Amino acid sequence: MPIKEVFAPLKSANLFKDWASKQKKGRPRKRPHAYEESIPHKVFHAGLNDIISGKGLVNAQLVAWRHFHTDAKENHALVEIKVGEKEDEHVLQEAHFGPMAFDYKLLLSKLKELEKLKNEDFELAYLRIFALRINTIWLRADQRDNDFFIPIAPCFNGFVAGELYSSPDFLKLAQIAAQRFYQNTQAKSLEDDDLKGG
Repeated sequence: MPIKEVFAPLKSANLFKDWASKQKKGRPRKRPHAYEESIPHKVFHAGLNDIISGKGLVNAQLVAWRHFHTDAKENHALVEIKVGEKEDEHVLQEAHFGPMAFDYKLLLSKLKELEKLKNEDFELAYLRIFALRINTIWLRADQRDNDFFIPIAPCFNGFVAGELYSSPDFLKLAQIAAQRFYQNTQAKSLEDDDLKGG
């Protein structure tokens, strides 16, 4: 199961390269990152309404590109370049350092060992559903029904970190969590109205 090589837009790649060249830990990096080192991948956000209505992730929005970085002293980072509202606008958003970045990259190397993934090539992506506190690797197949997901710790709403979920299983759990979130929000709103005397 090779990960399909998907290259970030030039502006995103250049921002990452500039960031990497300015890091103070270790010697400044002179050579460019090979694809296998930086593994650029898309970051998507999905809304609750689509999850609740059963539309799934058809309207998930591309919000950023992520790149891996390892410096000369083996310090690891995940660097996120935000995609702006204007066409071709990219902005350095954040960098995540330490064990989380290393564990994330290590997880990618373990994907090749998973039997369920051997019959297809996948595009690597990352998905966030903020309201449900879901952060997951999203392995995108040619058909959305063939996608797989691997949640990242900490996990909530019945998801297990590092577990491989088929698209139907993932979306079913996400839909249950979204409906529960919506019901809790409605109940809290009614409770607040009662306290206000409304």
